[in-house]
Amino acid sequence: MRIIVVGGGISGLAAAFRLRQRRPDAAITVLESAPRLGGAVQTERTADGAIMELGPDSIIRAKPAGIALIKDLGLEAKLQDTEPTARRSFIARGHRLVPVPEGLYLMAPGKLWPFAFSPIMSLRGKLRMAKDLLIPPGNGCDESLGSFVRRRLGQEALDRIAQPLVGGIYTADPEKLSLAATMPQFLEMERQYGSMLRAMRAKTADGQQAKASGPRYGLFATLQGGLHVLVETLAERLRASGVDLLTDQTVTGVRRGEDGRFVVQLNGSALGADAVVLAQPAWGAAAVLRDLDPGLSAQLASIAYASVATVNLIYPEGQAALPAGAGFVVPAIEGRSLLALTFSSRKYGGRTPAGRAVVRAFVGGALHGHHLDRDDDAMVNAVRADLADLLKIHGAPERVIVSRWPRAMAQYHLGHLDLVKSIRAGEKAHPGLALIGNGFEGVGIPDLVAQAAAAAQRLAP
Repeated sequence: MRIIVVGGGISGLAAAFRLRQRRPDAAITVLESAPRLGGAVQTERTADGAIMELGPDSIIRAKPAGIALIKDLGLEAKLQDTEPTARRSFIARGHRLVPVPEGLYLMAPGKLWPFAFSPIMSLRGKLRMAKDLLIPPGNGCDESLGSFVRRRLGQEALDRIAQPLVGGIYTADPEKLSLAATMPQFLEMERQYGSMLRAMRAKTADGQQAKASGPRYGLFATLQGGLHVLVETLAERLRASGVDLLTDQTVTGVRRGEDGRFVVQLNGSALGADAVVLAQPAWGAAAVLRDLDPGLSAQLASIAYASVATVNLIYPEGQAALPAGAGFVVPAIEGRSLLALTFSSRKYGGRTPAGRAVVRAFVGGALHGHHLDRDDDAMVNAVRADLADLLKIHGAPERVIVSRWPRAMAQYHLGHLDLVKSIRAGEKAHPGLALIGNGFEGVGIPDLVAQAAAAAQRLAP
């Protein structure tokens, strides 16, 4: 059996690993268009010991597929939790950072008094949120984040809390973001309790959200040395097991040959295969499948993507007095260049040499794409202006790394679940074809690894 995996990011590498486990005798080849493996999972390590993530920096423990892969690779001892002193976050308001009140999780508070005395919202906005107790549940249909929060909690709660905390995870426009596809637990809370405030208070009472402050940082972990250790270990294991990992290979199409097998077309050559895994952004898979299945290709092309950039900056520690926390998010209504900022040297220990501080800024997304039109110097200057205002960091950084990720963040718009259901039906019409990536059932590393395992099970039962 010959299997070709198109895409050498974490989903493609994980798919090849699971396929090799299931079919030790198969000929497996991974084709990556870039000169390096890993996709957006990239770690920069400086000579003096700084570790900077250019893409994602965490794995969610609550989703088992990611941790299961780490254990299977023998990397469990390298798992590293968020520092206890960094398990809180902030929201920018005006020229200051406001701590997310204890008990507030993503859009609604579970504890009354910490929220009541917080300057995170106006008194009028808080009173509007209280009306949630009187508003009847919706009809259960798919609803945008913007519509749901505005209906239940009010516009200010959307602008000041939900948009930066929830929409920021997906770098999305809350008026288009499907709640059913991204945060279905909130729809279930409304159905079960009839009120977001009652639901959050109930969950706080049973301890589920007792110490929550924005994201539940106890659920996040990374790997010592950076997440690219996962990529490096996967690549090492795959090569040792006979899997071919080829970079700088651009796949231009997939079709059926006269013998019924797949033909994977590259620039100037073609490879035959019994099974093909397209581990790509939906728009990339759409281009590859245009000749094989125009209808499926069109559905894939309809999944929107947003572009983002990360800006890592290293400062002398005395020049960057970071608050105790993991970082902050910035509401879109603030009109800043920043989407969010991670206090990298505080979030995970052992990431920075003595006397240095590292921060990582996020720029772009669906609501801020125009900021990516600047060149790198202009982007860095805009980020530094925000840091000077919000963190009082005025000196020049010792080092800056700008990483641009064009069309990298899938946007789960209204109707996304139905669209993916239809795409999966189209996939089944082509036995031996598997589609995985952040355009389908989740954008995080554990989501991609879970899709990879499911694809391997289908192709090599």
